[in-house]
Amino acid sequence: MIPAALIGILAVARLGAIHAVVFGGFASASLAQRIEASKPVAILTASCGIDGAKPPMSYSPFIREAIKSSSHKPEKTIIWQRDQLRWDLNKPAGERNWQRSVKSAKFRGLRAGCVPVKSSDGLYIIYTSGTTGLPKGVLREAGGHAVGLHLSISYLFGIHGPGDVMFCASDLGWVVGHSYILYAPLLTGATTVLFEGKPIGTPNSGTFWRMIEEYKVNTLSTAPTALRAIKRDDPENKFLREVGERGGLKSLNGIFLAGERSEPSIVTMYQDLLKRYGNDGANVIDNWWSSESGSPISGIATIPHAGKDRKTKQKHTPLSIKPGSAGKAMPGFDVRIVDDEGKEIEKGRMGNIVLAMPLAPTGFRTLWEDEERFYKGYLKRFDGKWVDTGDAGMIDSQGYIHVMSRSDDIINVAAHRFSTGWLSPPGDNASDRRTNVRRRVH
Repeated sequence: MIPAALIGILAVARLGAIHAVVFGGFASASLAQRIEASKPVAILTASCGIDGAKPPMSYSPFIREAIKSSSHKPEKTIIWQRDQLRWDLNKPAGERNWQRSVKSAKFRGLRAGCVPVKSSDGLYIIYTSGTTGLPKGVLREAGGHAVGLHLSISYLFGIHGPGDVMFCASDLGWVVGHSYILYAPLLTGATTVLFEGKPIGTPNSGTFWRMIEEYKVNTLSTAPTALRAIKRDDPENKFLREVGERGGLKSLNGIFLAGERSEPSIVTMYQDLLKRYGNDGANVIDNWWSSESGSPISGIATIPHAGKDRKTKQKHTPLSIKPGSAGKAMPGFDVRIVDDEGKEIEKGRMGNIVLAMPLAPTGFRTLWEDEERFYKGYLKRFDGKWVDTGDAGMIDSQGYIHVMSRSDDIINVAAHRFSTGWLSPPGDNASDRRTNVRRRVH
């Protein structure tokens, strides 16, 4: 999580090549799987990773072991040497110092031009393990990716261009990091905040609020787990209140939660805090998506007129927030609930969450060099009529989407379908009845 990572990714894209970024915490076996699958000509890495107050962790043992155990051998490993822990290069094995290579190229006047590509050409591969089997290489296409992200960052996240600041507290190895740390903010000309650390312990649980104040952040995107950790470490919200009382959160228009289901208590608590300390109209917005979709499938648009006049100061009131739901379908995503035979079911009933085709521009169209697995994993179950998300949930009477669990976590009791993560949406009587049944079952 350093600027060199962004620079390296953008350099690969400029060359018209495909990048495959992986999470820095992967063990060598997981990295070897991805090397074998994507067959890279080079690996770009830092010499170490830093995790809060812990000692720096050397990456060389993981990468060398991964290359050793992989049947594919990259030609080069290019290392960004960090001052905290250097990498002892093994040049016969193709290891090169990143900084020295750049200086050498500059001295010799070498410069690579920008390579035009077709809109349907691949931009990157991102591996998602799903629930079983080897990692699946989702292939993102260049043109649709740019169009979809440019819309979603304005329409959903309220980031429009120069002067706006987005802080996406994710890792670059995840799709959230690809989309909203790197590509979307830069596509629209906004500022992005790159953060190496955790929401607690770097140095305390006030890290997020300190950064929002320091960089005048307009939009924070994070996982519910991060807010749970902050709440556990600071149950009275002392750090947030300290920053808020001096006006340090007035730039903040929204906190966006994704990656897992947000319990209503978390949404409600932070919504109350934002109402007091954030910008006027600031909201906590749960949004749901996946590596396959590339951008949020559902959420609540903060700037619902963004597609037409996103840079104007005109205000439009967003839809109301319903704690426990993941909002409504975003442009380009047609979300349906079906039974196990693929037949649509009425609102308020639990079922399989599927997507009608075609998908929004950021959506995938295949897996990297594995069309058969793409068909079997996403289309075969419902005979090609729907894209299977692998998630289960419901759409309530107002059109709000409730993502409850993975499909294989659903249990059947007396012909009723229940999720192990079920929480009743407010005001939905049918859901209340099913929740009561679930309580009796347990």
